[in-house]
Amino acid sequence: MKSLFKPKKAAVSMDELINYPKDSLGFHLGCFLFNNSCESDPIPEKEDVYRTLLINEVSNKEEIAMYYYLFGNGDLSLPTLFVMASGAMFYPHCISYFYKRYRDGRNALRFYDLDHFRMLHLPLQRIKDTFLIR
Repeated sequence: MKSLFKPKKAAVSMDELINYPKDSLGFHLGCFLFNNSCESDPIPEKEDVYRTLLINEVSNKEEIAMYYYLFGNGDLSLPTLFVMASGAMFYPHCISYFYKRYRDGRNALRFYDLDHFRMLHLPLQRIKDTFLIR
């Protein structure tokens, strides 16, 4: 049985990610982890791939907006719904922004449930263009 709250982790190290081509998802994921992780050798999770694809800055508002985007893209999981409800409760002044991100997710091609770790070698911009990620 698939766990509801355990994120999928990649079997790839930080050193491997940094060695991907400079324009690839893998390289950008490695840079994101290097710049935003407290651990010396973090293991990338599916949510880290989403952060690399969807947000430009690390903040509570952007994290919540990412989950609204994923909900619009078809992710109906309990953790997503919990973050959305919490975000609406604690950031009511951002509801219009969250709704905009939800619409962006609806307009993108469905990508949230793909195996993103097989796409690490692909150029980041090509992935965004292919799936209409804004």
